[in-house]
Amino acid sequence: MLAVVKDKKGLGYTIKEVEIPRPKDDEVLIKIKAVGICGTDVPILKGIRDVPIPLIPGHEFAGDIVEVGSKVKDFKVGDRVTPAIVIGCGHCYFCRKGLETLCDNIIETGIHVDGAFAEYVTVPEKVVHRLPDNMTYEQGASIDPIASAYHPVKMASIGSEDIVVVFGPGPIGLYAIQIAKAEGAKKIISVGVKGDEDRLELAKKLGADETIISSEKLLEDISKFTHGRMADIVFEATGHPSVFEMALSSARKHGTVVMIGIFHEPATANIAQIVRREIQIKGSLCYTWQDYKECIDLVEAGKVRIEPMISHIFDLKDMDKALEVIDERKAIKIILHP
Repeated sequence: MLAVVKDKKGLGYTIKEVEIPRPKDDEVLIKIKAVGICGTDVPILKGIRDVPIPLIPGHEFAGDIVEVGSKVKDFKVGDRVTPAIVIGCGHCYFCRKGLETLCDNIIETGIHVDGAFAEYVTVPEKVVHRLPDNMTYEQGASIDPIASAYHPVKMASIGSEDIVVVFGPGPIGLYAIQIAKAEGAKKIISVGVKGDEDRLELAKKLGADETIISSEKLLEDISKFTHGRMADIVFEATGHPSVFEMALSSARKHGTVVMIGIFHEPATANIAQIVRREIQIKGSLCYTWQDYKECIDLVEAGKVRIEPMISHIFDLKDMDKALEVIDERKAIKIILHP
């Protein structure tokens, strides 16, 4: 099969033919129909994030089951499915608490074991979800980023009087806006940087009430849109260290800041304001099995829109072109077809 293989440390990868994997007793073999490029995949391919070598990245995908292991009970050949990324051990303290994203022995598809930038992939039955009959493969491949936004929004417990600020109009931020709207937020403000004009326009179409291009007047603008109170809940969905301080300053007294973006270098901030203004800081990593299931339901019910998010579709063999579009900041969400 054709696969994108991270086969060396540092920058670079190879697109080549590799053996089709065989499923273990508790696994299914999936023929991939659609796979998305995640912000996590890019630093892997560029050698910024260390992973086992060789590795096939990719974890946002959907497809058809073509083979099942001998112990698989709930799925059969021909089922249309989308798997979650997190493979918890099921035995540690956190897994038993239903916090499998914090599993002491966590394995993530496309990060610790081979993933979906290929024609076929194997995953354990326990992480697989069926696609509703009316759901496309592209929608199925989008459940992972939706769930990555759903988990922090659910964590924030948004109320009907809450004003929400979302830093970063990328896929996770745009999905967070849609979910926050579905949760009943009173007002949503999307914050981007110069060059994000098109994304901010899309943010408005997806539920943002106000948009801001970050500048020296950012806090003044947020104050104006919140009548001086600042935000009840702030979501940081950029992963850029410089945003941390602004996220804290954008929250009201006793407000909540939820960190979603993955930082690849340390961030600095005035920690005193966390104490003096009693700001609550929460971190959100991936999602649970239940989150994933609920996001399939949200998409099926039409409460989260996927099609406006997909800016480009490429063949798997054209990964180079896809990454070029990402580097030029022309993409929102890219879907690959193996």
